[in-house]
Amino acid sequence: MQETQQKPRLFYGWIIVLAGTLIMASVMGIVFNCFSQFIKPVCADLGFTRQQMSMCQTLISLIQVAVSFAWGSILAKFSIKKLMLFWAALGSAAFFCYSFADRLWMFYLISVLVSITMSMLTVLPFSYLISNWFQDKRGLATGICFMGSGLGGMILNPLLGIWLERCGWRMSFRILGVIMAVVAIPCVLLVRIRPEHMGLRPLGAEKAAPEQAQALEEDGYTLAEARRTPRFWILALCSMMVNMGLSSLVQTLSPHLTDNGYSVTFAATMVSVCMGGMAVGKMVLGQLFDMLGTKRAAVFSLSCGLLGLVGMIFCQFQPALALILLGIGFGCSFGTVGNPVVVQNVFGKKHFGAIMGIFTACSNIGGSISPTVNGTAYDLFQSYRPAFMIWAALISLVIVCYLVLLPSGRQADKNRT
Repeated sequence: MQETQQKPRLFYGWIIVLAGTLIMASVMGIVFNCFSQFIKPVCADLGFTRQQMSMCQTLISLIQVAVSFAWGSILAKFSIKKLMLFWAALGSAAFFCYSFADRLWMFYLISVLVSITMSMLTVLPFSYLISNWFQDKRGLATGICFMGSGLGGMILNPLLGIWLERCGWRMSFRILGVIMAVVAIPCVLLVRIRPEHMGLRPLGAEKAAPEQAQALEEDGYTLAEARRTPRFWILALCSMMVNMGLSSLVQTLSPHLTDNGYSVTFAATMVSVCMGGMAVGKMVLGQLFDMLGTKRAAVFSLSCGLLGLVGMIFCQFQPALALILLGIGFGCSFGTVGNPVVVQNVFGKKHFGAIMGIFTACSNIGGSISPTVNGTAYDLFQSYRPAFMIWAALISLVIVCYLVLLPSGRQADKNRT
């Protein structure tokens, strides 16, 4: 009797998505969403200024820009899984070593290693992996994967507050370093770069003949072709402006609320609720990209972000807090969820990794600019509101650009412009 090959009950791509969610929670959730809690106790203990200690976060952003620009070359020359495993181990050890630092240059050196770790384990590799494993439900997979950073921040921030109070900042660094290693290293071991390596095909590829699937894999722009189009540079600039504007919602939420009469406890609770909202928002936004198409989902997300900025401007009125939650939940989710979908649907899969690296670099540049603008606005006007007005104008401009430049349907736009 001829044996028939049974289809696996669970598509392995979803295992990779789950691994990505846990890595995002344990790496980005720690490095990006928890690090700011260390600034005050470290400065009080070692005598650094807050500006000096905040330079660690600036270095993390700048190194990510450099890695993102080099991402195309990295994909071409190295085994991604081996790199991920190496940096999962080294990065966890580096974060642990923050606990031994007592000079600024030590903190800065460790921050460089931690930044490379975050680049090698989070948005860039998992955007690439999801593009390999999913033709259908790619937006949903991206949203579920990247919701991990919000979940990590929501869960670990309250715990970190307790650990800092009871154990001190050095032991708290060690606890988080161990958590990073225990979660990230096993999850990297689950990663498979392409479904073909396991005798599988991308989700949705079974609807097409093998030659059609191969054609889809080779369809799209090379990096050189994309860079010759005005649309590439406009959309890359939009990516930068989006992160400049919407990252301000998270960066300034707590101090802006306390500046406007809310208690420190309320502000901390609002931050935690918004982190949870962002985690849910990423998953829902990914599904919306699958259901609505690139243009409508992107415009919806950025419109929510715009409303969030309006909510920050009028936050002294309690109903505006709902707009802030909406803006952080769906607007701040765009950078990690929306950008990969936009890049693949506009420029195709041919050089997706390299093109995505450029967009991520531009986004990180925007994220590194916004704190300076926000701080300058506060120094000049004793309020963040002027900065929020600038960001609202930029986001409005980006919405217009997306209405003009993004494809309306769910399929990749194949036109050369």
